[in-house]
Amino acid sequence: MPKPTKNSNKRTSPEKLLAQLRKQLRVEPLETIELRAIRHALQAARGDKLLAAALLGIGKTTLYRRLKDL
Repeated sequence: MPKPTKNSNKRTSPEKLLAQLRKQLRVEPLETIELRAIRHALQAARGDKLLAAALLGIGKTTLYRRLKDL
């Protein structure tokens, strides 16, 4: 039987557990995915925010708000 180590009875913090799960399951926070989509749309639209918003299926005002919040 393996010998218990010093850390065997320590609990993993919720933040550390969440980070481990995200890495193992390859899950990214929605904010990260959203920012990537906005950047991609802006690049595809060559900086035209109205066109980028249309590509994303959101209104221009929503795009501006999301850019401000991110």
